[in-house]
Amino acid sequence: MNFAFWRYQLILGLLFIFWVDFFVSGGLLNQLAFNFAIFYPLGFLVGYRRKYENLGSAYLAAFLFNLLSYLMAYLVEVPIESWTMVVLDFTSLVAFLNIGMYIGRRAQSKE
Repeated sequence: MNFAFWRYQLILGLLFIFWVDFFVSGGLLNQLAFNFAIFYPLGFLVGYRRKYENLGSAYLAAFLFNLLSYLMAYLVEVPIESWTMVVLDFTSLVAFLNIGMYIGRRAQSKE
């Protein structure tokens, strides 16, 4: 794994630690807001610094981070309410990462 991948993992981990106490109840809107708070900043960073950042590493880091969070939930026996929510979770991950990249590219091109 390259340096960018580990940097993205660190960013996602810090965002997760910061936001986990704010989004404690379940539900669809809560999950979407939590994913926005975690994955949009990463997408913005990658889009803003697109000449220096690795797009593939960002997607890989985001997917592995999300998979590891589900693995940890499984290991500590936190029940998964709905598999539909898991699919929505990964779909929103891609959407928010892409939105962040788009906004980041737009912000960088205006400078």
